[in-house]
Amino acid sequence: MGQSYELKIISVSEVDLRRNFIIRHIPGHDTPKLYIAIDIDGKRVYQTNPSRKWKAMWNQICTLSVDSPSSLITLQILHKSKCVAKKVMEIDQLLGKAEGPKDFSVLLNFVKEKSATDTPRPILVVRMTSIGHVQAGALALANATEDIGTLTSTSTSSAIVDIGVANSDLLSGLKSLLSRLQIIHHYSNMALKVLSSVYEAVKKQKETDKNVGKLVQTMADVFYFAEEIESVVFEKIKRFEKTIYALVKQTEECAWFIREYTGHGFSGRLLNNVRSEYSDKIEDFITVFGKLRESLDRGTTMEILSVVEETAQTQKLNSLKPADMNASLRPVCLPGTRQELRDLITNWLVTPSDVNAVSPGNIFWLSGVAGAGKSTVATSISEYFRELGRLGAFLFFTRNKSDPADVIRTIAFHLAHSNIHVASAICAAIDEDHALIDSPIHTQFQKLLLAPLTKSQNHIHGPIVIVLDALDECGNAESRRTLISLISDEFFKLPAAVRFFITSRPDSDIASKFEIQQKITKHLLDITMPSSFTDIRIYLDNEMREIRQEQGLATIWPGELTMEAITKHSSGLFIWASTATKYLRESFYPNEALKSLLDNSQTTLDDLYTGALKDAGPWKDPMFTREAQAALSVVVLGKAPVSDSMIDALLGLEPEHSSSRIFKKLRCVVQWAPGQDVKILHASFSDYLTDHGRSGDKPWFVDPSILEPQIAQGCLHILEKELRFNICEFEDSHIYTTKVPGPSECITDLSKCITDHITDHIFPQLFYSSLYWASHLAVIGSGTPISSVTRLLPDGLLEDLKDLMYTKFLFWLEVLCVQQKVGVAIDALEAVANLAKNYWHEEELADFATDAVKFVLRFAPVISHSVPHIYLSALPFAPSESKVKKQYSFWLVPSKTVGIQSSVSGQWPRLQATIEGHSDWVWSVAFSPDGNHIASGSADRTLRVWDARTGDLLVGPFNGHNDIVRHVAFSCDGKNIVSGSDDGTMCVWDAQTGKTIGIPLIRHTDKVTSVCFSPNARQIASASLDKTIHIWDWDEHSEGNTMPLVIKHAASVCAVAFAPDRGHVVSGSGSIVSPSSDGNLVQVWDTQTGKLVTGPLKGHTQYIRSVAFSPNGKHILSLSHEAARIWDACTGTEIITIPTPIGTNAYSAAFTPNGKQIVVGYSDTLLRIWDVQTGALVSAPIDGHSGAVLSVSVSPDGMRIASGSNDKTIRVWDAYQELSAALKVDTQYIGANDQGTAQMYHPRVSDAQTGALVEGPFKFQVPDPTYRVIFSPDGQLIGASGKDSVVRFFNLRSSDLRQLEGHTEAVRALGFSQDGKWIVSGSDDTTVRVWDLETRSLAAGPFEGHQHIVYSVDFSPDRRRVVSGSYDSSIRVFETTPDDILKNALRAGSLGKDGWLLNSMAQPILWVPPWLHRGLYFPQNSVVIHKDGTTKLDFTHFVEGTAWKECVDV
Repeated sequence: MGQSYELKIISVSEVDLRRNFIIRHIPGHDTPKLYIAIDIDGKRVYQTNPSRKWKAMWNQICTLSVDSPSSLITLQILHKSKCVAKKVMEIDQLLGKAEGPKDFSVLLNFVKEKSATDTPRPILVVRMTSIGHVQAGALALANATEDIGTLTSTSTSSAIVDIGVANSDLLSGLKSLLSRLQIIHHYSNMALKVLSSVYEAVKKQKETDKNVGKLVQTMADVFYFAEEIESVVFEKIKRFEKTIYALVKQTEECAWFIREYTGHGFSGRLLNNVRSEYSDKIEDFITVFGKLRESLDRGTTMEILSVVEETAQTQKLNSLKPADMNASLRPVCLPGTRQELRDLITNWLVTPSDVNAVSPGNIFWLSGVAGAGKSTVATSISEYFRELGRLGAFLFFTRNKSDPADVIRTIAFHLAHSNIHVASAICAAIDEDHALIDSPIHTQFQKLLLAPLTKSQNHIHGPIVIVLDALDECGNAESRRTLISLISDEFFKLPAAVRFFITSRPDSDIASKFEIQQKITKHLLDITMPSSFTDIRIYLDNEMREIRQEQGLATIWPGELTMEAITKHSSGLFIWASTATKYLRESFYPNEALKSLLDNSQTTLDDLYTGALKDAGPWKDPMFTREAQAALSVVVLGKAPVSDSMIDALLGLEPEHSSSRIFKKLRCVVQWAPGQDVKILHASFSDYLTDHGRSGDKPWFVDPSILEPQIAQGCLHILEKELRFNICEFEDSHIYTTKVPGPSECITDLSKCITDHITDHIFPQLFYSSLYWASHLAVIGSGTPISSVTRLLPDGLLEDLKDLMYTKFLFWLEVLCVQQKVGVAIDALEAVANLAKNYWHEEELADFATDAVKFVLRFAPVISHSVPHIYLSALPFAPSESKVKKQYSFWLVPSKTVGIQSSVSGQWPRLQATIEGHSDWVWSVAFSPDGNHIASGSADRTLRVWDARTGDLLVGPFNGHNDIVRHVAFSCDGKNIVSGSDDGTMCVWDAQTGKTIGIPLIRHTDKVTSVCFSPNARQIASASLDKTIHIWDWDEHSEGNTMPLVIKHAASVCAVAFAPDRGHVVSGSGSIVSPSSDGNLVQVWDTQTGKLVTGPLKGHTQYIRSVAFSPNGKHILSLSHEAARIWDACTGTEIITIPTPIGTNAYSAAFTPNGKQIVVGYSDTLLRIWDVQTGALVSAPIDGHSGAVLSVSVSPDGMRIASGSNDKTIRVWDAYQELSAALKVDTQYIGANDQGTAQMYHPRVSDAQTGALVEGPFKFQVPDPTYRVIFSPDGQLIGASGKDSVVRFFNLRSSDLRQLEGHTEAVRALGFSQDGKWIVSGSDDTTVRVWDLETRSLAAGPFEGHQHIVYSVDFSPDRRRVVSGSYDSSIRVFETTPDDILKNALRAGSLGKDGWLLNSMAQPILWVPPWLHRGLYFPQNSVVIHKDGTTKLDFTHFVEGTAWKECVDV
């Protein structure tokens, strides 16, 4: 009997075959096609795929069948069918070389030795292994191929030769296809029959006709194509299985047809009758093979593209940052348990919504008490649909570990892996919006779920099931509020095939939303039902059987009566049964343990936990108790999953005291394996451990108020030990640490960096500690009595915090940067400031932490995206008085960093954040009651909600209004927002989801100008140009059809506000069309009766735009364009008038929280803070907007001011940051402010003395409107510019009109050079350009640097310089022929609006903070003048790129 071997052909090495004369170099024709061929006893048995590389590698496996070990094997290298080199040896020689399953080398001989004697011979690397039985299909395939080859070579008939060649290709292709597929055995058997049939048919044929030749050639073409397909495609060949099966099957049928056809002898009847059934049959075969070729072609093309795109798609999906969902250790229902419930759920999930008339929605919600077995049911349902291939996603949540913000992204990630069409749509959404993964979850739902699933729904056949288990453990009620609303109000909009199964406890926040939603099917898991006890008995029987086997107990143990008693004790709770059996399994004396379980006639879950823990360890040992309590506290109070090694690091445990010793004893209540995350078995165990009323008198009681700070200190110790400079060893400052959202594709996707650097250099305990040390301190709230602090805070915590702040602060920011968690720093630093000030009275530490908050806020764009630029940009550009800069600037090497020469104030600027997103004027801004969010309303008809600290968009845009959104206001609890619009409606919105609550309130007949909630949020007031205010009774269930209390006025009402402590509102009215002092009134009304309480209060000369009560309700603020006035709320007496500065108008005003100041926004782009008692300015005006300030709002803590402007931005300001003592320039605008009043259609030239017409009139087209008209110095040219961005000059003598184009917005400023050859222009596009009038091209520029409209330009007498003045309050002098040294002022490149200075390759050089932009020297600036100071950068010695680390000496 023969023997079979597996031969792996790996590569040809040690030689480049082009060096050998046998393969000649022909330019353009030297692409290799190398094969390895294997002959056994002279017969070809295998041939590899062609390699297109000279140094070839195959890694292909073939099966060899030999009669004896002495059989000869020939190993050959073929180049385009020509043998280049070979080696003939006996099989046993080859086996002797192998000496086991390892790679070995075979030195081959050149076939024709014509080269030099020193030419290296090819070395073939192979591996040979004995495998046992012969593969009949492969052997037959080889024999058939050899027969066809023999037939072809010996035939004398050209027709036979042609068919022989075709069939040789066919057999070779099919052989290659089948050998490379390595598919199931029936294909090999089928191939054997195919080859035998074709071989016999052709072998008998002596002569043929063109029809058969065409058919065989078509077959050969298909298989030749299959042979040429790259092997990478066949790694995923299962996708082609149907096509290949059809191909082989069709070949078999065709072979039988040819055999039958040849049996007829090709009579003349057949040759002449081309329409016979045989000819038709041949054409049918040809057509079918053509279609199969097309199918295979399409499939391989798609597969090749898939291979090419797979990595990119994987990276995109990984960017969703899904939460880890490893269900490998989750239990499933035992056979026969919960069967009725599982059938109910599965039947509902597979039944289309339109068929299920009882519940047409797509969500099945299973609720029940803790421990009822919901999670096991959820896991079983997910596994059922996984086996069916219908599982879209399975998410299961863990208390204190799961984040609601991850849910939508994680669902999208798993859905993408379940359906290629969904994956494509989701990846497209990521491409369109790179910031999508960080957007509000409502936006994520719209773009990652709703849109992709809707787009792909025609490719979704049958249900896609998404399982969400333990929803009540996903965050807390507040953090998951948006998610719950989204599930309740939006998930039903997904395609009907997308079905959800959700489990949770019936917590009030979930139940209140789900129970009123008719599109959610609700089912309560009733543990009192007999079926629950039956299922628990089945479970207990199974567990007891295993315990008997493990501990060698009697087969009848523990007995029927005992089993019934245990079942009864469970009270229908699976967690009780599970914990009890684990307790018995871990017990050394199971009978005694069983007795203790049954001694109490009603063993509650708490009793069970108590008993299990009591027997788990020596709790009387103080050391064990201390270590066990600490280890359990990290598991229960941890903010993310932690392993035993992480727990050891957090607790500072040495190996001999590792927590693993503890967890070995606590396996009855925790899930643990060495090196894996430690998990509690059920959330009820956490409740038990941390509830003083349930376990407070036990040694294992976990007191969060004591143990959380201890965990925090453990985190700080890890930070002190492991943080270091450039911890991830980033090499190049030109590469962003994270991919910056935006269109710039030059930015590198650093997923490789994240894998290779972050994971390798930052260990899990450092990740955890960096993120959560401050969260563990949050247990000490502002209401904690100072007397308790000593008890709560562990010794040394203050010194640990100081060490982090004063020595490791920037290193800590590095870790947050790579984790994209910079926002964590703000909360942590505010917590430090609070503790330092209120508990330790450490003013210096409090001041440092406060300054560090400003550092993080101002430099968030740097810290969020680049670790190197924390040191290259943030630290150098921090103000000189910054405590962070003073603490760490000595790390910088002056001779290596960028030189900064600045006269800008050394204090932090007031501007904290500039928020962009609205596409039109921002008419209204409002702080949320907690000060964390800002709502905005815009002329773009939308509302948005922003993070007040970072400026990130949280929710929105809210769409619903059809016109300008004039006013927005939060409810007192921050849950809702009310908006008023020029469309005459009011809408109430959910602040976290952007969903409207009820329908719009429509009762006004004109524009709604002002809206507000009452202090208890039970009423809404609205003001309108229809001369009324409306008072609405409102709650969350209002449908918008209630009738309001209507209070009529004599004129339009533009402002309304509630009193803080009683049922009054104040209104401000007046005529917008015809202002008069009599009609501009302030009035106070009773909100129940509508009667006038105070007023009317007169004094304003223009209509009233804004009103407000002071926080204590004693004063009223009213504002019109001309003045702000303060009134006594009770008597109506005017207390003080604060006039509007000359040349501007007042738009909006608000009290500060202490009621002692008001903040007013003006049309001159400034905000001013006034003292309400003296009427004096509290500080210098706040400058930063480039348009009128339309709205202002003060945060509840008085620390920040938000402003909205017609420059389309929202800006957040530090309310008490001191400005510079004096302004360097007194005027706001520098240079002529030419308001563009000239509209010249027929210009005439007149005598300056007499006014008589000298020349003209001249006719030429000028823009409408025209902003600037000037003469040239010789009076022969007229320059004109206007709104259309074109510069025109008109020759008075020749009447020739010429145009200069290049600006992109209106041109407001022009100036001729003294010689009249050049003209300079300044534009709304913020650039200055110098034009050559003769060539009509740019002579210099465009010059950049201004941040706003350029209003004035002029030349120096020698035209070597131009000067410009701008709306940004700066003067700039540009060199038209600059010296080289000036170019060093700002390295060549571009400064984007985001502050990044990029080089010519669009790589980041430096980040320049926005408060320096207006006074920043740009290339070709010789002089810059700005009222707030200027900044000049010197790059002479700046070290960047791969040498950036030289800038820092730590």
